[in-house]
Amino acid sequence: MNTKQPVNRLSVITYLPFYLPVVFVFTIYFLTRTPAVGLIDSGELAAGCYLLNILHPTGYPLYTLIGRLFSLVPIGTIITRLTILSALFSACGLGIFILICRQLRYNPLTSAAIATLVGLSTPIWSVSTDVEVYSLTFLLSLLVWLVVINFQHDNRLALFPYLIGLTLTNHLTGLWTVIGACVTLLLIYRQRLFRIFPSLFFFFLLGLTPYLFLIIRARAGPLLAWGNPVNLERFWWHVTGRQYQVWMFSSSFNQVLANIGKGIILLLRSFGFVLLPVIVYGFLNLYKRQRQIALGLTATTIMSILYAANYSIPDIDAYYGQAVIPLAVFAGAGINALFQRFRRITYLVWLLPFVVIIFNYPLQNKSQHYIAYDQAVNTLQSADSNGIIVTEWWDIYAPVFYLQEIDKIRPDVCIIDKELLRRSWYFKYLEKKYPWLVENSLLEVHRFLTQLDRFEHNQPYDPVVIQESYIALLRSFIINNPERPAYTTFPLEADNDSRQLLTGFNLVPMGVLFQVRTDSFVPEFDYNRLRVRIPRWGMDERSRFNLNRYQMFVRARIALLKRLNRDSEALAVENWYHQVFSNRL
Repeated sequence: MNTKQPVNRLSVITYLPFYLPVVFVFTIYFLTRTPAVGLIDSGELAAGCYLLNILHPTGYPLYTLIGRLFSLVPIGTIITRLTILSALFSACGLGIFILICRQLRYNPLTSAAIATLVGLSTPIWSVSTDVEVYSLTFLLSLLVWLVVINFQHDNRLALFPYLIGLTLTNHLTGLWTVIGACVTLLLIYRQRLFRIFPSLFFFFLLGLTPYLFLIIRARAGPLLAWGNPVNLERFWWHVTGRQYQVWMFSSSFNQVLANIGKGIILLLRSFGFVLLPVIVYGFLNLYKRQRQIALGLTATTIMSILYAANYSIPDIDAYYGQAVIPLAVFAGAGINALFQRFRRITYLVWLLPFVVIIFNYPLQNKSQHYIAYDQAVNTLQSADSNGIIVTEWWDIYAPVFYLQEIDKIRPDVCIIDKELLRRSWYFKYLEKKYPWLVENSLLEVHRFLTQLDRFEHNQPYDPVVIQESYIALLRSFIINNPERPAYTTFPLEADNDSRQLLTGFNLVPMGVLFQVRTDSFVPEFDYNRLRVRIPRWGMDERSRFNLNRYQMFVRARIALLKRLNRDSEALAVENWYHQVFSNRL
């Protein structure tokens, strides 16, 4: 007797759209991922995962541990492995979003269309093709909402605080999802939650346990321990992002309003603009059916937008990712309700993902992005053997860190981030990486760290004295190591620091560096040694800014050569620049 149950082929076909968007969007991510180390934090994160460093605040221990495991998979380069990991996080997040839609009883077509739209939105797509921590927060946030929505039918509440803890160990933008989800649960359960609060708090602490990695690993002495969280004080500074609080809530009221406007436009663009009335209709529809969930999602949306609008950093788009989730749920609720009345017309919603692809592809396609890699290699190639480079530009420092530590490119060059030099923990790294540098400037290091300790612990200090000791330290790196050629990535007139540091020296443009000299000699430099690949796609404002930096060095070099009547060399530099950059920026 045949005991096998017959397969309901119609059911398989009906639910197939639940899974196709995940595969489709992951394929888009894979094809548009960055092929090499990228701008901003890519180099630091990739090297940090592989070497188990302590990453910049807030540490991201969960991402570091998962990234470390994935960095060992023998597929391509470390960068390739970790960009694929970002794509996987986001794709899995879309799978969770589809499950949320099923729990809310949206029809399969609506769920698939909205999930595809979310995956191709600017805040999500932009973090899914590079080495970034935000895609993991996207996944964890969706898991939190899935559990919350399931609570109406499931009393296993312990999973909720545990997921909250995990979410907070990755990135603090997940806090807005946590607050919105807590609002929903409080509205649903009220007194019951207070009765079992001790057990919930225990599971919350259990979810925070990845933070122990920061203290344990810092005490083990990795190459780079950002913040050096070896004790509770420094641990607290690190996980609360104390270093970055200067950029939080520092904008004027008018600037905040302008940022809110930009954020709302970004979010509306993510949903093809035309879905705005559908989102509003969906909120009203969901509010009637499940008021607690609608209010919680609204709280997350508002707090995400307000926080992003008050945080003055250039890579802010990803911070709106938490708002994309609630808006997508509202959009799904609206489309689902309309589907009941205008079924044929509602099928048009499937056009939106393809419209969004057309609009977002030119900016989000990073498959030709060698900007950071080329700039880092060119910076190293511009320095002579055993050179010392002082830089203020993170988009140079982070990729160079990756190239030196992972790809072993030009490890002879010493590169110093003058902004990180304002942090006491950075000297631990310098002692490990360049012991001769610290040893040759012991007196200056001691003087500066004495002043810096007062500043970091909010004790009385003299800003004039701390600035003087800071400049004296930087100058000592140049003066006390005369056998090593010194360079900067900034000109004399860049800011007050550069003027104080470089006074009394001659600056000679060499490639994409300024050589710091005590004489007037101008060495030759062949710009054909430099490789610059300008992508056809993915040219955002930051990419253009980094490419435009070449112009600063070229202009300075040409002007200097012409003053010295070395016209043929000046013409060669000018020809190189026009050949590389003409009509491409």
